[in-house]
Amino acid sequence: MTKHYQRGDAGVAMVIVMVMMMIGFLWHGGDRGGHMSSGASTGTATKSPLDLLDETYARGEVSREEYLRRREDLLKR
Repeated sequence: MTKHYQRGDAGVAMVIVMVMMMIGFLWHGGDRGGHMSSGASTGTATKSPLDLLDETYARGEVSREEYLRRREDLLKR
């Protein structure tokens, strides 16, 4: 005898999968590294001003001339 699935069976399976994914996300702390952090962190606290400038330039937000000028200013400090 085969089981005839009812309309709600797929919804129940989807809820179970989503709950398992949420548990996994919380288990790993919600970050890629798997380490729980206390407090809100954007990840920019450990980056140097030169790193931030490099990222800004890589995204194309500043021209080469502006990048070089700001880099020189930062290196003088």
